[in-house]
Amino acid sequence: MPKCPSLVPSDFCSRDCWQACSWGAGAASVPAVRSRFLADRRCSNLAAVIFSVALLLFAADARPADKLGQYAIRGPGLLSCAIYSKERAARSNVYLITAAWVDGYVTGVNQYAPQTYDLLSFEGAELLMAILDEHCKTHPTDPVFGVLASLFRKLWPDRVTGKSDKTTIVVGGREATHYVELIKRVQKKLKAKRFYSGAITGKYSAETVKAMKRFQKSIGLDATGFPDQLTLWRLMRSE
Repeated sequence: MPKCPSLVPSDFCSRDCWQACSWGAGAASVPAVRSRFLADRRCSNLAAVIFSVALLLFAADARPADKLGQYAIRGPGLLSCAIYSKERAARSNVYLITAAWVDGYVTGVNQYAPQTYDLLSFEGAELLMAILDEHCKTHPTDPVFGVLASLFRKLWPDRVTGKSDKTTIVVGGREATHYVELIKRVQKKLKAKRFYSGAITGKYSAETVKAMKRFQKSIGLDATGFPDQLTLWRLMRSE
Protein backbone atom coordinates (compact mmCIF):
# COMPACT_ATOMS: atom_id res chain seq x y z
CA MET A 1 0.00 0.00 0.00
CA PRO A 2 1.49 3.39 -0.96
CA LYS A 3 2.19 5.93 1.77
CA CYS A 4 1.62 9.64 1.68
CA PRO A 5 4.72 11.84 1.69
CA SER A 6 4.03 13.73 4.92
CA LEU A 7 1.54 14.18 7.73
CA VAL A 8 -0.09 17.46 6.72
CA PRO A 9 -3.77 17.24 5.70
CA SER A 10 -3.15 18.73 2.25
CA ASP A 11 -0.90 15.81 1.34
CA PHE A 12 -3.49 13.30 2.41
CA CYS A 13 -6.04 14.95 0.18
CA SER A 14 -3.80 15.39 -2.84
CA ARG A 15 -4.69 13.72 -6.12
CA ASP A 16 -1.64 11.42 -6.12
CA CYS A 17 -2.31 9.77 -2.78
CA TRP A 18 -6.08 10.20 -2.38
CA GLN A 19 -6.85 6.54 -2.97
CA ALA A 20 -4.28 5.31 -0.46
CA CYS A 21 -4.84 7.94 2.25
CA SER A 22 -8.36 9.27 1.84
CA TRP A 23 -9.00 9.72 5.54
CA GLY A 24 -8.20 13.39 5.16
CA ALA A 25 -7.90 15.94 7.93
CA GLY A 26 -7.80 13.33 10.67
CA ALA A 27 -4.10 13.08 9.91
CA ALA A 28 -3.53 16.29 11.84
CA SER A 29 -3.71 14.34 15.10
CA VAL A 30 -0.93 11.92 14.19
CA PRO A 31 1.94 13.56 16.16
CA ALA A 32 -0.08 13.43 19.39
CA VAL A 33 -1.11 9.86 18.72
CA ARG A 34 2.49 8.86 17.98
CA SER A 35 3.67 10.31 21.28
CA ARG A 36 1.02 8.50 23.28
CA PHE A 37 1.55 5.19 21.51
CA LEU A 38 5.31 5.21 21.90
CA ALA A 39 4.82 5.88 25.61
CA ASP A 40 2.36 3.00 25.96
CA ARG A 41 4.15 0.27 24.02
CA ARG A 42 4.61 -1.76 27.18
CA CYS A 43 0.87 -2.52 26.98
CA SER A 44 1.42 -4.56 23.83
CA ASN A 45 3.75 -6.87 25.76
CA LEU A 46 0.91 -7.64 28.14
CA ALA A 47 -1.65 -7.99 25.42
CA ALA A 48 -0.34 -11.34 24.20
CA VAL A 49 -1.68 -12.95 27.35
CA ILE A 50 -5.11 -11.44 26.83
CA PHE A 51 -5.66 -12.55 23.29
CA SER A 52 -6.16 -16.24 24.01
CA VAL A 53 -9.63 -15.50 25.37
CA ALA A 54 -12.71 -16.43 23.41
CA LEU A 55 -13.35 -12.83 22.44
CA LEU A 56 -10.80 -13.12 19.67
CA LEU A 57 -12.86 -15.75 17.90
CA PHE A 58 -15.55 -13.28 16.88
CA ALA A 59 -16.63 -13.08 13.24
CA ALA A 60 -16.14 -9.85 11.30
CA ASP A 61 -19.49 -8.54 10.15
CA ALA A 62 -21.45 -5.30 10.33
CA ARG A 63 -24.81 -3.94 11.46
CA PRO A 64 -27.20 -2.42 8.92
CA ALA A 65 -27.83 1.32 9.00
CA ASP A 66 -30.34 2.31 6.31
CA LYS A 67 -33.52 0.49 5.29
CA LEU A 68 -31.53 -1.63 2.84
CA GLY A 69 -28.94 -2.59 5.43
CA GLN A 70 -26.22 -0.49 3.81
CA TYR A 71 -23.92 2.27 5.01
CA ALA A 72 -20.70 3.95 3.93
CA ILE A 73 -17.37 3.06 5.52
CA ARG A 74 -14.58 5.60 5.24
CA GLY A 75 -10.88 5.79 5.87
CA PRO A 76 -8.72 3.12 7.54
CA GLY A 77 -11.77 1.00 8.28
CA LEU A 78 -11.50 -0.16 4.66
CA LEU A 79 -8.04 -1.64 5.21
CA SER A 80 -7.70 -5.39 5.16
CA CYS A 81 -6.37 -7.16 8.23
CA ALA A 82 -3.25 -8.14 6.29
CA ILE A 83 -2.35 -4.52 5.57
CA TYR A 84 -3.21 -3.44 9.11
CA SER A 85 -0.93 -6.05 10.69
CA LYS A 86 1.93 -5.12 8.37
CA GLU A 87 1.59 -1.41 9.18
CA ARG A 88 1.29 -2.09 12.91
CA ALA A 89 4.47 -4.17 12.89
CA ALA A 90 6.27 -1.23 11.28
CA ARG A 91 4.60 1.30 13.61
CA SER A 92 4.07 3.29 10.44
CA ASN A 93 2.14 6.50 9.95
CA VAL A 94 -0.67 4.44 8.43
CA TYR A 95 -0.92 2.50 11.69
CA LEU A 96 -0.95 5.67 13.80
CA ILE A 97 -3.63 7.20 11.57
CA THR A 98 -5.68 4.04 11.95
CA ALA A 99 -5.39 4.34 15.74
CA ALA A 100 -6.63 7.92 15.57
CA TRP A 101 -9.48 6.77 13.33
CA VAL A 102 -10.47 4.13 15.91
CA ASP A 103 -10.67 6.84 18.59
CA GLY A 104 -12.93 8.78 16.24
CA TYR A 105 -15.07 5.71 15.66
CA VAL A 106 -15.52 5.26 19.43
CA THR A 107 -16.38 8.94 19.79
CA GLY A 108 -19.06 8.53 17.12
CA VAL A 109 -20.55 5.59 18.98
CA ASN A 110 -20.52 7.61 22.19
CA GLN A 111 -22.28 10.51 20.50
CA TYR A 112 -25.02 8.65 18.67
CA ALA A 113 -25.64 5.36 20.48
CA PRO A 114 -28.51 5.42 23.00
CA GLN A 115 -27.70 5.43 26.71
CA THR A 116 -23.98 5.60 26.05
CA TYR A 117 -21.50 7.95 27.67
CA ASP A 118 -18.44 5.87 26.79
CA LEU A 119 -18.40 2.56 24.96
CA LEU A 120 -15.06 1.76 26.61
CA SER A 121 -15.16 1.49 30.38
CA PHE A 122 -11.38 1.06 30.71
CA GLU A 123 -9.86 -0.19 27.44
CA GLY A 124 -7.10 2.03 26.07
CA ALA A 125 -6.37 2.61 22.39
CA GLU A 126 -3.25 0.43 22.36
CA LEU A 127 -5.16 -2.48 23.89
CA LEU A 128 -7.82 -2.21 21.19
CA MET A 129 -5.20 -2.07 18.46
CA ALA A 130 -3.42 -5.12 19.89
CA ILE A 131 -6.67 -7.11 20.07
CA LEU A 132 -7.39 -6.14 16.47
CA ASP A 133 -3.91 -7.24 15.44
CA GLU A 134 -4.23 -10.63 17.13
CA HIS A 135 -7.46 -11.30 15.24
CA CYS A 136 -5.94 -10.07 12.00
CA LYS A 137 -3.03 -12.50 12.22
CA THR A 138 -5.41 -15.40 11.61
CA HIS A 139 -8.02 -13.58 9.49
CA PRO A 140 -5.96 -11.56 6.97
CA THR A 141 -8.83 -10.85 4.58
CA ASP A 142 -11.20 -9.43 7.20
CA PRO A 143 -11.79 -5.66 7.00
CA VAL A 144 -10.65 -3.58 9.95
CA PHE A 145 -14.06 -1.99 10.35
CA GLY A 146 -15.91 -5.30 10.51
CA VAL A 147 -13.60 -6.69 13.17
CA LEU A 148 -13.92 -3.58 15.32
CA ALA A 149 -17.69 -3.48 14.89
CA SER A 150 -17.94 -7.03 16.17
CA LEU A 151 -15.59 -6.34 19.08
CA PHE A 152 -17.54 -3.24 20.07
CA ARG A 153 -20.80 -5.18 20.10
CA LYS A 154 -19.22 -7.55 22.61
CA LEU A 155 -18.07 -4.63 24.76
CA TRP A 156 -21.48 -2.94 24.52
CA PRO A 157 -23.09 -4.43 27.66
CA ASP A 158 -20.26 -3.03 29.82
CA ARG A 159 -20.31 0.50 28.43
CA VAL A 160 -20.56 3.52 30.74
CA THR A 161 -24.18 4.57 30.28
CA GLY A 162 -24.09 7.93 32.07
CA LYS A 163 -21.56 10.67 32.76
CA SER A 164 -18.99 9.56 35.31
CA ASP A 165 -16.23 11.55 36.91
CA LYS A 166 -12.67 10.35 36.48
CA THR A 167 -10.18 9.70 39.24
CA THR A 168 -6.41 9.46 39.10
CA ILE A 169 -4.94 6.35 40.69
CA VAL A 170 -1.31 6.22 41.81
CA VAL A 171 0.12 2.93 43.04
CA GLY A 172 3.81 2.12 43.33
CA GLY A 173 4.85 5.06 41.19
CA ARG A 174 2.48 4.12 38.37
CA GLU A 175 -0.45 6.32 37.45
CA ALA A 176 -3.72 5.81 35.59
CA THR A 177 -6.97 7.69 35.19
CA HIS A 178 -10.23 5.76 35.28
CA TYR A 179 -13.94 6.39 35.63
CA VAL A 180 -15.31 6.36 39.18
CA GLU A 181 -17.99 4.05 37.78
CA LEU A 182 -15.28 1.61 36.73
CA ILE A 183 -13.74 1.59 40.22
CA LYS A 184 -17.16 0.74 41.65
CA ARG A 185 -17.41 -2.14 39.19
CA VAL A 186 -13.92 -3.29 40.12
CA GLN A 187 -14.84 -3.28 43.80
CA LYS A 188 -18.02 -5.26 43.07
CA LYS A 189 -16.06 -7.82 41.05
CA LEU A 190 -13.42 -8.17 43.74
CA LYS A 191 -16.12 -8.55 46.37
CA ALA A 192 -17.91 -11.21 44.31
CA LYS A 193 -14.62 -13.11 44.11
CA ARG A 194 -14.12 -12.73 47.89
CA PHE A 195 -11.01 -10.60 47.60
CA TYR A 196 -12.67 -7.42 48.90
CA SER A 197 -14.99 -6.86 51.84
CA GLY A 198 -15.20 -3.08 51.95
CA ALA A 199 -17.86 -0.66 50.78
CA ILE A 200 -18.50 0.11 47.10
CA THR A 201 -17.24 3.68 47.12
CA GLY A 202 -15.62 4.28 43.74
CA LYS A 203 -12.43 5.27 45.57
CA TYR A 204 -9.30 3.23 44.93
CA SER A 205 -8.56 2.88 48.62
CA ALA A 206 -5.74 1.05 50.37
CA GLU A 207 -8.18 -1.79 50.99
CA THR A 208 -8.95 -1.93 47.27
CA VAL A 209 -5.23 -2.05 46.46
CA LYS A 210 -4.79 -5.00 48.83
CA ALA A 211 -7.76 -6.78 47.27
CA MET A 212 -6.37 -6.19 43.80
CA LYS A 213 -3.02 -7.62 44.87
CA ARG A 214 -4.76 -10.76 46.10
CA PHE A 215 -6.61 -11.08 42.80
CA GLN A 216 -3.46 -10.56 40.75
CA LYS A 217 -1.60 -13.17 42.78
CA SER A 218 -4.46 -15.65 42.29
CA ILE A 219 -4.11 -15.49 38.50
CA GLY A 220 -0.34 -15.47 38.35
CA LEU A 221 0.27 -11.77 37.74
CA ASP A 222 2.69 -9.54 39.61
CA ALA A 223 0.86 -8.45 42.75
CA THR A 224 1.30 -4.71 42.30
CA GLY A 225 -2.23 -3.63 43.18
CA PHE A 226 -2.16 -1.33 40.17
CA PRO A 227 -5.21 -1.49 37.85
CA ASP A 228 -3.31 -1.94 34.59
CA GLN A 229 -4.99 -2.97 31.35
CA LEU A 230 -4.15 -6.65 31.68
CA THR A 231 -5.42 -6.88 35.25
CA LEU A 232 -8.64 -5.07 34.41
CA TRP A 233 -9.23 -7.26 31.38
CA ARG A 234 -8.75 -10.44 33.40
CA LEU A 235 -10.99 -9.14 36.17
CA MET A 236 -13.76 -7.52 34.14
CA ARG A 237 -13.80 -9.71 31.00
CA SER A 238 -13.27 -13.16 32.47
CA GLU A 239 -16.88 -14.30 32.01
